[in-house]
Amino acid sequence: MKSSTNATIRNSASGPPQYCVFCKIVDGRLPSYVVYQDESHIAFLDINPFSKGHTLVCPKRHGETMWDMDEAEIGGLFRVAAKVSRAVVTGVHADGFRFIQNNGEAANQVVAHVHVHVIPVMFEDKGRFMGRKSLSNEEMMETAQIIRAALANLV
Repeated sequence: MKSSTNATIRNSASGPPQYCVFCKIVDGRLPSYVVYQDESHIAFLDINPFSKGHTLVCPKRHGETMWDMDEAEIGGLFRVAAKVSRAVVTGVHADGFRFIQNNGEAANQVVAHVHVHVIPVMFEDKGRFMGRKSLSNEEMMETAQIIRAALANLV
């Protein structure tokens, strides 16, 4: 599904994979709270989450936006995001979840590497603006373990 148009997406965080924060996580050069990993994808907790369990799912192959992926890669990314969302909701006892996928700086994409936000939500948060939270290392480790356990129990 790579674009053949002349449209461009601006992103001030653009750069080669060796400088990409998410590529460094994929390669193990930066620490993260990984909850899922396969040959093509990785899922880890957002370090500035909107809610406990907020997880990022991304392809291991570097690409800045959805336009850098073909249809099979997009489908694979969302299959993994759907699987991870079940574990996140189960693990943190959420009432629902949001998928958010931003492309370009104007759309609030902060890291120039394709990723899907899986954000668990509770009924009490319905209709409210969700600000970023700061969780301790212990809370992050515990949350990651809970989500990994929930993933292990999925059929």
